[in-house]
Amino acid sequence: MDIAKRFDVAVVGLSCVDCVARTDTLQLHVMNLLSDLSMSGGGLSNALTAISGLGLRLGMATRIGNDLYGDYLLRQWERMGVDTGGVRRDPERQTGFSFILNHGEERTPLFSRGANTAFCLEDIPTEVIESSRCLLVFFAGILPALDGAPLLELAQRCKAANTAIIVDVSDAIQADYTGIEHYMPIVNLVVNEEEGFRLTGVKQPEAILRSLDNKVDAGTMFRGVTRKDGVTFSLPNGMGREYLDVPSPFYGRPVHNVIGAGDAFRAGLAAYLSVHFTEYSSGTLDYRAAGRFASGVAYSHLSRMNDICPFAWNEVEALLAAAQ
Repeated sequence: MDIAKRFDVAVVGLSCVDCVARTDTLQLHVMNLLSDLSMSGGGLSNALTAISGLGLRLGMATRIGNDLYGDYLLRQWERMGVDTGGVRRDPERQTGFSFILNHGEERTPLFSRGANTAFCLEDIPTEVIESSRCLLVFFAGILPALDGAPLLELAQRCKAANTAIIVDVSDAIQADYTGIEHYMPIVNLVVNEEEGFRLTGVKQPEAILRSLDNKVDAGTMFRGVTRKDGVTFSLPNGMGREYLDVPSPFYGRPVHNVIGAGDAFRAGLAAYLSVHFTEYSSGTLDYRAAGRFASGVAYSHLSRMNDICPFAWNEVEALLAAAQ
């Protein structure tokens, strides 16, 4: 273990309170506030929740309002054992809020960014950047004070500190991807199929990755496109790029909730990378194993019956062993 690295994974960027409503209940014009509405901490919190029981040292940096929603998020993160030294309370802006219509397989978010509009590079403590094995950024494209050149500087500082960085872009309609070309060559980028289509204009994971690779050289960085039944990676192989497809062994199994699958997958990937950081740094990381582990984390996260049920690393490994 690298003693100089204080955090295994640090999650930074957009945070918000998610209020989720079932659309089948809305269609009946009847709503039980206790059973038909649920609240959670948004994508950043989904990621932290998914890996809070894995035995990792977790840090974070985000901006929330000085309000009750901000208090709710802060209590949630502290309960997980996350170092919250990088949380900034904004006295002028409210905490981000999202009202989500849950259609089962799909969802429709109605989002107010609030304090996230002001989240900037200066909000990320130097210690978080330099003392983490892996930095996971949520959600590029809707962080106007960080997108573009500031995110490029963040990636450059991570590279200088030997900190891996994974960037997740937003699938929001109002997302602005124009700044992505600045930082894409020096970050690990993981998008879903919809985000990939909006970035490239093409569909299918491998086609998306080939289009990205043709536009901007990724060097030694990896890129991934997630889908419901797995992930496809674009990886350096010494002679260019290779494309690796990793099916999820858990696709089709029933889960308790479908909200946060992508957030949990990216967090699981960051967790695996941090534990196998020597292999990642030397270019020998087993991405097939990494993809399967991340799928196991996502499935375990979606199978929880409540938001205070962390699962351990060995539980994920046991799931994967049983799925062989």
